Amino acid sequence: MLFLQLPLLLALLPAADSEDGKSSGNCPAKYKKRGFQEPVSFQIIHIFSFYNHSWEHSVGSGWLGELQTHGMNSSSDTVIYLWPWSRGNFSNEELMEVARLFQTFFIRFAQAFHNHAIQWMLQLRPEAWLSPGPSPGPGHLVLVCHASGFYPKPIWVTWMRGEREQQGTQRSDVMPHADGTWYLRVSLEVEAREAPGLSCRVRHSSLGDQDIVLYWGHRSSVGWIFLAVTVPLLLLAGLAFWARKRRSPLHPMSSDFHLCSSQDTLSTRKLSSPFGMRSQQLRSSGCS
Repeated sequence: MLFLQLPLLLALLPAADSEDGKSSGNCPAKYKKRGFQEPVSFQIIHIFSFYNHSWEHSVGSGWLGELQTHGMNSSSDTVIYLWPWSRGNFSNEELMEVARLFQTFFIRFAQAFHNHAIQWMLQLRPEAWLSPGPSPGPGHLVLVCHASGFYPKPIWVTWMRGEREQQGTQRSDVMPHADGTWYLRVSLEVEAREAPGLSCRVRHSSLGDQDIVLYWGHRSSVGWIFLAVTVPLLLLAGLAFWARKRRSPLHPMSSDFHLCSSQDTLSTRKLSSPFGMRSQQLRSSGCS
């Protein structure tokens, strides 16, 4: 709700009769005296309701003391004069200029404030993770901390050991994503033996007082556990594949072939014996 109190100019709302004796028309008795006997304030009340990102509703009114003198058409943002004398001594052109100034300084200001307030209220938490960078040389590591998907843009990311910020931290530019969120990476080059115990701390307005803290040592432990589980499984799978190849069905087929060949030779030699017919039958049944 927006309350604006403005001093009343007597030229805008004259409460007195004109010099020729004519009444200003339909004015309450308490305001028909020549001038005001005591200070009277003119108050403008403008209520803005923001229902979503693109639609708002406003209701306005003007009050002379306890008397409402003006209203506002919310659909067209035009002023409604509730009393004949509410227009004062202004011409139509002057009243249009006053209405334009009112829209510029009050209505448009509230709309701009609403648009910026949406950005102030929008908070998206960053997603953070660690990764190794390109090796700078033997015995050295580049530790990289990533923060992505956060909004608004201001963010604080650094490498720390305990509560002490590490010197030599290199920070990239904060880069925009296509969806309007932001991305940042912070790197630190250290000796490999100094990497355990280092942590990356991320502070952002969406996190409140709960900073994101990622430990490089914890990440290494998880990596070793992953390797310890994955490598034996790969070895077992390779051993099983090799054993299956060794038990190929071609070997027993070749043994049967040689057995049948020997039987053929043996039977052929017995064809000249009295039991030749019988031997031939055995040869046929053995190789069929």
